[in-house]
Amino acid sequence: MFSFGKRSVVIVLILFIIIAVVGWAWRQRDSLPFVTKPLQVVAAPFEYGASSIVDSLTSGIHIVDISLKNRIEWESLEKENADLKARSVDYDEVVAENNRLRGLLDFKNSHNQYQLVAGSVISRDYGTWSNTMIIDVGTAEGIDKDMPVITPSGVVGFISDVYPHSARVQLLTDPRTSIGAIVQRPESRVSSVVRGNGNVPTEPQFVNIAKDADILEGDTLITSGFGSIYPKGLYIGTIVSIHQNENDFVKYAVIRPSVDFSKLEEVFVILKSSGGGTYEKPDVTPKLVPQTNRDKVEGIKGAAAL
Repeated sequence: MFSFGKRSVVIVLILFIIIAVVGWAWRQRDSLPFVTKPLQVVAAPFEYGASSIVDSLTSGIHIVDISLKNRIEWESLEKENADLKARSVDYDEVVAENNRLRGLLDFKNSHNQYQLVAGSVISRDYGTWSNTMIIDVGTAEGIDKDMPVITPSGVVGFISDVYPHSARVQLLTDPRTSIGAIVQRPESRVSSVVRGNGNVPTEPQFVNIAKDADILEGDTLITSGFGSIYPKGLYIGTIVSIHQNENDFVKYAVIRPSVDFSKLEEVFVILKSSGGGTYEKPDVTPKLVPQTNRDKVEGIKGAAAL
């Protein structure tokens, strides 16, 4: 417990009286200049320092307040910008998808001779020895092996394996693929086979062409309809170069496929064609037979026989 003696009480009273007198003198500073002026002189530095400190604190608080507001506004603008970018990406994706689907729908409406089922590409396997992809339609949608797969641009490949709700497509660029083809130009109509090129998958070849056959760079190749898979008249590609060795009886041409396989997202599977009926796997397996020089001149007659 604290105890105050008489001396302490006296000191407190004296301090109280001094404070009261100073306060009264300050209020009466205009009428008592001889008292207030010395006080003003003594208090001036303290007033200036206090004023500077208050001004500094006020400025600092104002700066912090502005910084916080700017930070909040910047974060808001950044979020708004991110939202706008996301909306722009979504919009571009919707526009691209609409354009693709509109093209597919226009193609389907203008080719009533085909019964088509649309499918989306869900995976790809592009390698040296195989070029395939998986689509999201299968036996449940009526898909079967050896059905042709196309886009509005042309031939994609054919169904090599089928599952309940998916199927594997062996592409035109696969080195195991062979498609009967014919030059569309009326003056030519040279027919042979387009095969995938294992060395350069992006450059299929029009092979086993007679040495004096009428083919030119820029000629368009379409399916010939010879075989049991592809109907006649589907676009395959364009001849970009022709190659021939002097001692050979045949030549070949490199083609540029009409389909851009790097951009495939949706395809059509032909279930039925009004000209060729349903597409079913052939009952007999092709057997390779020896190829003679006469066969090379005439085309691909010796390449396969049923």
